[in-house]
Amino acid sequence: MRRIMVDTSIWIEYFRGNFCDTNLIEQGLSLGYVYITGPIVAELLQGVKTSGEHKALSRCISAVPFVECGYQDWVKAGNISFNLRKKGVTVPLTDIIIAVAAIKIEAAVYTRDRHFKEIPGVKLFPSS
Repeated sequence: MRRIMVDTSIWIEYFRGNFCDTNLIEQGLSLGYVYITGPIVAELLQGVKTSGEHKALSRCISAVPFVECGYQDWVKAGNISFNLRKKGVTVPLTDIIIAVAAIKIEAAVYTRDRHFKEIPGVKLFPSS
């Protein structure tokens, strides 16, 4: 199975119990082909409502393989954002760095956010 960077939009549905492909996430977690990166962690943690939810979510996401982003990754994200803006396309920087992290490990991005299609080099799951 190929690597999958599961975006915040999918995790939210998964944790709410509204996700239709729970087996994919659970199998990916047990086999180690589902990944996260910094902005996904931050977005998930900022969205919880109680300390109990925060503690439980922190424990869950700490078990997911994590992709670090270093200086060169941030430079790449800045360059991608610059080039997109020159074309009149604005994509949140958090999503661009998620895409850069996915590209770095040759993972497809699993998301509900349409603007990932605008980021060059991104493979989307399941359509790519």
